[in-house]
Amino acid sequence: MRRLWAAAVLVWLPVAVTAATWGSWSGRLPARVATHWGPSGAPDRFSSTEGFWTTMVVIGVVAGVVAVVAAVVAARAERLTRGADGTGPPRAADGGTEGRDVGRGASRTDDGVDREAIGVAARRLSNARFLLVGAGAASGATAGMWAATATAALADPVEPRLGWRFLYFAAGLAWGLVVWLAAGRVSRPVLPVGPAVNPLALGPTERAGFSTTLRAPLIAGVTLASAVLVMVLALTGPPALWFVALIPLAAGLAFGRIRVTADRRGLRLVTGLFGVPVKRIPLGDIAGAEVAEIDPMAWGGWGYRVTPGRSALVLRAGPGLVLQLRDGRRFAVTLDDPQTPAALLNALLNRVAG
Repeated sequence: MRRLWAAAVLVWLPVAVTAATWGSWSGRLPARVATHWGPSGAPDRFSSTEGFWTTMVVIGVVAGVVAVVAAVVAARAERLTRGADGTGPPRAADGGTEGRDVGRGASRTDDGVDREAIGVAARRLSNARFLLVGAGAASGATAGMWAATATAALADPVEPRLGWRFLYFAAGLAWGLVVWLAAGRVSRPVLPVGPAVNPLALGPTERAGFSTTLRAPLIAGVTLASAVLVMVLALTGPPALWFVALIPLAAGLAFGRIRVTADRRGLRLVTGLFGVPVKRIPLGDIAGAEVAEIDPMAWGGWGYRVTPGRSALVLRAGPGLVLQLRDGRRFAVTLDDPQTPAALLNALLNRVAG
């Protein structure tokens, strides 16, 4: 928890640098500074020096406030994942969601552990840490932008050149990595197995597997249309655009068909044509499998989407398989028959646990 607060403090450090340098440089800076440079390296856009500095400070302050809020949210979420006594996951007595259902199963397992409360807290923790790192990158980038612009004006007030000073901005953007290191690794809760779909009846030595091929006509159509558009532009533009057309074509061929397999190894997704792995989740990383209606916009859109705390392969709206992972994250994939792989994975999880 202390590391989260230390990371939030680091977000404010670039703001302090921007404020301090104004006192040292303001008397020597011109009234207007270059804020944009053309392809030749010559400045082509200018702004008020004081106005530009104020804008950078305001952005940095907003980033700092976001970092403090994110640290507060992350600290609360971390306490929730430890339960009322601080030693384990929340149970019904912790003020959880007793009696609430998730998919086709209860949100609590037989020993009273509230899986839904843990999952919500874990996602909040992940989202807050994502905001914390993003705030660090934004704060550092504004300080780097100010330093690059101001030092260029100090070197040549008439026709300032950015040149190597662009590294100030790059270093400031990398400040987000410093914040990430300071925050440390998030202590995610380990979710107990609590299947939300009734498991298949498997014998102790019986083997079973599930496999299906997903087809994505929308992705194939969009990539094909993009390739045609690039080819049309190549006929009237630079010949190098012909090579650019290969990118959407390759993407369409790769992701037009996806093979989904569920067995004792876990869940695997590979491209149907080239056999390139898209996603692999070992059985030991899965806490339970659920069935849900997938709304593409709720998961970030169509295609392979990654958002804080969850990821998904969404090829259409409709039924899908949702895996609750042991580290609090979720993964979803749209399937015509998600009930079968969910029941199979839950049966395999019960076998391992038993």
